[in-house]
Amino acid sequence: MADTLHSPMGARRQPSRSELLVHPRLTLAEHPLADALLAIIRDSRSGPALFGESSSKLATFLLWEACRSFQTSPDAVPGFSGAPVEVRRLATRSAGIVILRAGEVFANPFRALFPDAPLYHLGIARNEETLDHRVYSDNVPNLSIPTDRVLILDPMLATGGSVVVTIERVRKVFSGRIDVVALVSAPLGVEVVLRADERTQIVTAALDERLDENGYILPGLGDAGDRFFGTVAG
Repeated sequence: MADTLHSPMGARRQPSRSELLVHPRLTLAEHPLADALLAIIRDSRSGPALFGESSSKLATFLLWEACRSFQTSPDAVPGFSGAPVEVRRLATRSAGIVILRAGEVFANPFRALFPDAPLYHLGIARNEETLDHRVYSDNVPNLSIPTDRVLILDPMLATGGSVVVTIERVRKVFSGRIDVVALVSAPLGVEVVLRADERTQIVTAALDERLDENGYILPGLGDAGDRFFGTVAG
């Protein structure tokens, strides 16, 4: 009992996976190829190159899923027959916010899909003993974000603390819909985020079972930042 009480998680209640799976603002983006990519990034034997390549592919898939409700507008382009062809172009404007440093997993996929969209960075450090969060870097505008949708990008949604801090920062300058995009999530983090803001939705490739006593996702995929940047202690 003493170990539990003095662990970072303490006796904090964690919701069950089944409780969150039915939440209308959670999208579990299931797909056979996503499962195959999850198998690679969950494998402790996958090195930085393989982890980075696979997590980037999974991030791209999740960004597509997060944009499913984006609006389009009609246009016409010259076709190869000489006649104009009716097409549709993306009308919803987006902005991304990468939570450093693990969120860099999403940086290149976001730029590839939205080359003209702003991509901001918010550096947030987690105290591993208290699970409190501290912002150490912030280039989010102080006046307004010129967009229709904000995508918060973080590969692991664990306690939800860093995402809530980011949402609070965004809400100072943006009142529209926010989508949190995560490779892997824990039920507690999902619950905390969705309770914190009623205009926020979550898209994730996996909803894992729970957090361990130190606030790490189980089964999870290790430290995404260390694995992506090749700084795993070994």
